[in-house]
Amino acid sequence: MKSATSLHTRSYFASPPTFIVGCGRSGTTIFGTALSKHSKITYLNERRDLWFSAYPEADIWTNQAANRKGRMVLTSADEQAEKSHRLREVFFLETVKLQRPVLIEKLPINNFRLGLIQAIFPDARFIHIYRNGLEVARSIAQLSEKGQWFGSNRYKWDQLVQLALRKEETAALPGICANYYDQGLLEWRLSTEAAVDSLRGLPDSRYLEISYADFVNNPLTVITAVLLFLGLKIQPAVAKFVTDTVKRKTNALDGNSLSWNEKAIGGKLLNLSLEDGNGVELTRRYKERSRFLRYSL
Repeated sequence: MKSATSLHTRSYFASPPTFIVGCGRSGTTIFGTALSKHSKITYLNERRDLWFSAYPEADIWTNQAANRKGRMVLTSADEQAEKSHRLREVFFLETVKLQRPVLIEKLPINNFRLGLIQAIFPDARFIHIYRNGLEVARSIAQLSEKGQWFGSNRYKWDQLVQLALRKEETAALPGICANYYDQGLLEWRLSTEAAVDSLRGLPDSRYLEISYADFVNNPLTVITAVLLFLGLKIQPAVAKFVTDTVKRKTNALDGNSLSWNEKAIGGKLLNLSLEDGNGVELTRRYKERSRFLRYSL
């Protein structure tokens, strides 16, 4: 039997809302932009303002984050009916404005908030795009050098540190982060572990995973498969965009000579992100190994 919230969500949306998740600098923006070219898709690209209007505590970026008591991790225990109604309403109004019925939202921090999202949108689907952890760390370091990553007064970094300190296996890691690259790798680990930990409990019909490497190497094939997952067909505007625009812009990193710090900070998922999955994506490979090995996050 469907929950009242699930039925309420369906009364708003023509199809279940879909959330693009993935650590920042994993290709979420170019991937979301490609989907936005479809005539039936309303694409919400990091609309933090919509989240803040309903859940102010979602703010970990602005100079108001401390006053709003912003938190990186939000779970089903943080769900409040009135706030959730507000968020469903403002999301739905975006589809009305554009007259595009399929809602897709992208906000990388939602890796840490899948529990809350499922409480608000019980029928939600997820698309997880993941990337080699070393490449993500490199990209985060480049932006951090310009002061463009860890939020006002480094509030976001402080939230990451607090999260790492909660687990025995990560508690020591902030102390060995010697530079922005290390900090970026720690964010990648915490973010990717949070996503995998949430997604592995969902049925296959509720989520799809793609790797950044596959997307830049075979953009038309990947985007066609994603649209099929969404119940949509490829359109010329989407095909043209990915064919003309989606390309690797930096050299690939293979991880053949990982340093001690990279191994320690990156954790078990780092090696999985570096290897060729032979068509089996990250969460499914993790689930498979967990069955046979003492392999846990």
